[in-house]
Amino acid sequence: MKDEVISYDIASCDATTLQVLNEPGRPAETKSYAYCIRGGPPEKSVVLYDYNDKLHKPFVKTWFEEFTGYLHVDGDNFFELIGEVANLVNCNAHARRKFEPVANGAKGKGLAKEAMRFFKELYKIERQAKDNRLTSEQRYELRQKKSKPLMDKFKSWLDELYPTVLPKSPLGNAMNYCIKLWPGLTRFLEEGRLEIDNNLTEQEIKPFVIARKNFMFSYSVEGAKALCIHFSLIRTAKLHGLDPYHYYVKLLKSVPHCKSVEDYEKLLPWNIKFDYPVIG
Repeated sequence: MKDEVISYDIASCDATTLQVLNEPGRPAETKSYAYCIRGGPPEKSVVLYDYNDKLHKPFVKTWFEEFTGYLHVDGDNFFELIGEVANLVNCNAHARRKFEPVANGAKGKGLAKEAMRFFKELYKIERQAKDNRLTSEQRYELRQKKSKPLMDKFKSWLDELYPTVLPKSPLGNAMNYCIKLWPGLTRFLEEGRLEIDNNLTEQEIKPFVIARKNFMFSYSVEGAKALCIHFSLIRTAKLHGLDPYHYYVKLLKSVPHCKSVEDYEKLLPWNIKFDYPVIG
């Protein structure tokens, strides 16, 4: 599954916390992370989870060491080193959320509400592309015609008004976030297959977060890794329209008979064959 992610030119990554009670040399209350990574070509799309306890920047850089292309991420510093090997596509939804509480708490017009109007127009264009089921080429053309001028106008607005606000204020932080990450926030304009934000990956993290509210933690590192394998298989199976229960039954019955890498590859969600119809 990782091979499919690495060999394709578009991927995305996000992370959520995971507590592991019995990690060597670390207190039980220390937080580790489960990374959710999406990628692969459309016919072999992958949702993959991986566990890491510390040194997150080197971990992410090593994970994507052989990857070339576009990587959707948020503005977390975990992903700084990946910029050396991939084109980072930063998340405009995260940028918008920086302004949202300021806008909601403001009376009258205000700069935060003006910033929110830029994002509203951008997402209206994205909705137009989705509703009209545009191809990636058509979406690129639409963005060049409508989104790029809007982003140029937004950048001019930021450059003009950022010096007039307190840099450490919530509004100043929101504006600085956009200015600092501007190359990544505008990168979705370069390729019609790219998304304006990383929301699809955040949506894949939600099932993990909901489940974590029940299991709360992993006891061991081995358990954390097994958990990530389980979620990778289940979420990828669902992505390909498979019923997770039937997929797991087939998987567990077939694995003991695997003798080569090719045998295991036949059990991947996009390759597996069922002897009976399965309703996804």
